[in-house]
Amino acid sequence: MSVSTPSDWPQITDVSSLDAEDFKLRNTKFLQDSDQPYETGRGDTPEALREEIWRVRNGNLRTVLREFPTHEPLREQCALWMHAVAGKHFFPDANHRTAIALLRRLLAENNIEYEPWDIDRLRRARVDSHHVRQEIAPVELDTLYRRDPLYELWLEFFIDELVVVRETD
Repeated sequence: MSVSTPSDWPQITDVSSLDAEDFKLRNTKFLQDSDQPYETGRGDTPEALREEIWRVRNGNLRTVLREFPTHEPLREQCALWMHAVAGKHFFPDANHRTAIALLRRLLAENNIEYEPWDIDRLRRARVDSHHVRQEIAPVELDTLYRRDPLYELWLEFFIDELVVVRETD
């Protein structure tokens, strides 16, 4: 059964279940997944790509966690997370997949149950996100959580797709 209104929904208040290495591990799993191509268009070897993934500074990834807006409403938190992780583009590829996978983990770790998102709608949002990223100022460490057209795109996605549910008694 759905929780009545978004204002009644819980928030992500604890991000301590993630650390910098979790970002790298998740992205590396996408690199190794033969069912989901890791496409950089550069012709790099998997070994070179793995090295590039693991060269991302832990401190930069910790900034994503440290500055996460724990007091925002849930849909805004999700949109801001996507802006920070996919927008900053820490890795050679699979930044959106990494952001979504880690967001799902944060939701689970914060005991937030939600209806499944429409996969086609998610794919369209990812494609649109790639285009919007090219049109906006680059996302930097000091603008991870800015509200701009990329944030707005993801907010629209979560307004359409995120419905928190509560198990029946």
